[in-house]
Amino acid sequence: MKLRNLYLMLTFALVLVLAACGNSDGGDDSDSSAGAEESAEEGSEETVSFENTFEVSPGDGEDRGAEGEEVSETIEVPKNPEKVAIFDLGVVSTFQALGLEENIAGLPKGEGNGSLSDTLSEFESDEYANLGGLKDPDFEEIARIQPDVIMIHGRQATENNLAEFERVAPDADIVYVAADNASYFEDIQEMTQLIGELYGEEEAADTLVEDMNNRIEEVSSKVDEVEDNSMLFIQTNGESSVSFHGTGGRFGYLYDTFGFSSADEFDDASDSHGSQVNYEFIANADPALMFVMDRGAVAGGGEATPVDTLINSTTESATAVQNENIFSLDPQVWYLNAGGYETGMIQIDEVEEAVDSLTQ
Repeated sequence: MKLRNLYLMLTFALVLVLAACGNSDGGDDSDSSAGAEESAEEGSEETVSFENTFEVSPGDGEDRGAEGEEVSETIEVPKNPEKVAIFDLGVVSTFQALGLEENIAGLPKGEGNGSLSDTLSEFESDEYANLGGLKDPDFEEIARIQPDVIMIHGRQATENNLAEFERVAPDADIVYVAADNASYFEDIQEMTQLIGELYGEEEAADTLVEDMNNRIEEVSSKVDEVEDNSMLFIQTNGESSVSFHGTGGRFGYLYDTFGFSSADEFDDASDSHGSQVNYEFIANADPALMFVMDRGAVAGGGEATPVDTLINSTTESATAVQNENIFSLDPQVWYLNAGGYETGMIQIDEVEEAVDSLTQ
């Protein structure tokens, strides 16, 4: 009897040991499976591809004649970044158009919010960090907010700036988002769709692109109907500084996209600030329409220039002067905040207003 009881006790103990081992092995399998699932989730994180193609200026970028280094790479940006630092104010307006303002952690507002056009006035709020000037980023503020993504323009694409971005925000993806002058509106639309994809707003982005294309087609049709659509784009930077932007230049998309003819065939593609001209140049070109952008009114250290300065005894023979077809463009939109969806639509509106005057 005692032996039988002992046998039963040993058998029961063995069962318990085996059960415990089985439970232990099952736990390890469970942990291993959970770990594998976590790894799979991390490895399958959705991203959007941004093509970084731009030129990095040497040093601090002040030596404008120096040859820079070409960058061509693909950056995979994880979807739905919560904190984005945007140095291209045009692209800020694209976030705005898509209703994604809450994802903007900071932007370069400049001193006294001087870099922001009226359409970007909501970003004057302290809710958005001021990241300094367009050419002078506030790296301490960038270090404080630790953005997930830093979106840059050509103004920030210098060796020094890029090195500092990487130093103060080592985990941030740096993405070049500026529109190229040679494919201006196409680039705005492409970036609108990329940002839409980044935040799952593809349908909204497609609608915006369709609306922009419709507006461009409307205005282009009006330009085609004008008998004389010869145009000069004049930039002022103080009364003694008058520049011309022609085909192939910074605002060449006015000719390429809308179909204006250039009142002068001089090509200024080599200088983003245009080519210095005088009043005789305007008179000889004899444009039917003149667009005037006062860079001095918004550029640091510049001097505002009244449009009337361009109307004098030398230029009075020009058709645009005689017919009062001289249009002052918003310099913040065209110069500081260009290259985004909302600001691009404002540009289209201003062009249409000018064209309408030619058909009246």
